[in-house]
Amino acid sequence: MNGKEIKKAVDIAARAGSMLLRSGADITRVEDTIRHMMVSFGVRKYDIFTITNGIFISASADDAPEGMGDYTRICEIPRNSSDLGRVDMINTLSRDIEAGKYDMDGAEKRLDEIEKAKPYHPLINLVAAAVASGAFSFLFGGSFIDAVLAAAIGFSYYYIFILLDRTKLSKLLTNAICGCILALMTIGFTKLIPGVNMNMVIVGAIMPLIPGVAFVNSIRDIAAGDYISGAIRMIDAVVVAAGIAVGVGLTIAVFTRFGII
Repeated sequence: MNGKEIKKAVDIAARAGSMLLRSGADITRVEDTIRHMMVSFGVRKYDIFTITNGIFISASADDAPEGMGDYTRICEIPRNSSDLGRVDMINTLSRDIEAGKYDMDGAEKRLDEIEKAKPYHPLINLVAAAVASGAFSFLFGGSFIDAVLAAAIGFSYYYIFILLDRTKLSKLLTNAICGCILALMTIGFTKLIPGVNMNMVIVGAIMPLIPGVAFVNSIRDIAAGDYISGAIRMIDAVVVAAGIAVGVGLTIAVFTRFGII
């Protein structure tokens, strides 16, 4: 391969890896996808290093002297979320490239299509948050009315979460605000409707905020030997959980202190 072809292959692989990382994929999956793509395109001499918010790739031609003719690509991924549909599409593309179904031009066009694919409509996310909130409340021992209230609260505060997420506030502040709103709504319903179990409503409604994917991926990264990335993801999950705890805990503590609940 000449230098131009190597550059193009690395750029395509780096773009796919960046999209995977932004969509919440674990480090092993990201590096394997990049590796399979570059090998399928004919790159043999390469190095890959990936952490939670960055990808570093270096490649060179087979006949290039050591340290000569290298092409290096660095990708920064400042924020990520969970989009398993996009992860699946890129994984499928990687397998198709390995099977010879796409050349580099075809892979670029397919990546354009994946990048332009519309995410789930916000209403679907809101309905999913409501269903999850109600189901978890009922699962943890809440009554039917507790589950209904948890679903209503989950729908309402998750709408605020979506709006705050677009403002690029820190995760700690965003989750603290949502936790506070969640607790306020629960306390309000508890005062208006007799027989409501406040604990069961909060436990159910809080579940859509829990960083389950980030926590599981941190364990997977640590188990795979990617200790830096695993530790970063673990810290990120802890920060999110701390924000939720601060928002809910402080609100309940204030209302308890003044004898309202």
